[in-house]
Amino acid sequence: MSDAVMKQIQTENELKDVLELCYSILGEGNPELYGYEAWHARFLDGQQPLVYAVKDEKIVSAVLGRSENKDSLVIGFVACHQDYRRQGITKRLMDYFEVLAREKGYKYITLGSKEDAFYEKCGYKVIFQVHGQNIYQKIL
Repeated sequence: MSDAVMKQIQTENELKDVLELCYSILGEGNPELYGYEAWHARFLDGQQPLVYAVKDEKIVSAVLGRSENKDSLVIGFVACHQDYRRQGITKRLMDYFEVLAREKGYKYITLGSKEDAFYEKCGYKVIFQVHGQNIYQKIL
């Protein structure tokens, strides 16, 4: 088991550092949904889980969610630094994200990805496919 520490984003500097990791791995994508200003608004709102893992004194993984409505979260980013993959860190971070989502009253989480085995190990089920991506959902 990893010795990574799971954390919620608490400061704007943490948000910037986490987004730097996400953008370096995944790119920014749609700025309206995934640009800094959009994530900053979610951070200020405080109702959407924005979590990351620290190991060896650096941010190594992140899971960032955005609210669809009062019951539903969409995971916008799941990112893990390549040197820290396959260590169970992001799986633990997903678990932590889900605990926080339940505490905030969300009923289910949805995400889209071409990756399949990892999300299935986390208990997500494919509900449909669009544009070559699987759309996964997990009932909390």
